[in-house]
Amino acid sequence: MTLRNRFLDAIIDGELGNGITITRQDFMQFFSNENTATTGCFLSNSEIETGALHSPNYTHFTLRISEGRYYVHPGAIQFRMVERGLL
Repeated sequence: MTLRNRFLDAIIDGELGNGITITRQDFMQFFSNENTATTGCFLSNSEIETGALHSPNYTHFTLRISEGRYYVHPGAIQFRMVERGLL
């Protein structure tokens, strides 16, 4: 399973974040057993507004609210819930 899907699953299941808001620190702590080269840039690379410029291969589904705080686009959550058969 991809890091993106595991991240969205953790958001959906209430294991990570505060609703659909996540901090970089919480993300890094939750995925502490993953390669930090990947987790360190995952949220910024998945940004809808700026991620496409420097990470064209990422799926862009987050919005930066402030330094280190991100909003997960509800459409990405809904799509993942459909994939999991929850909707």
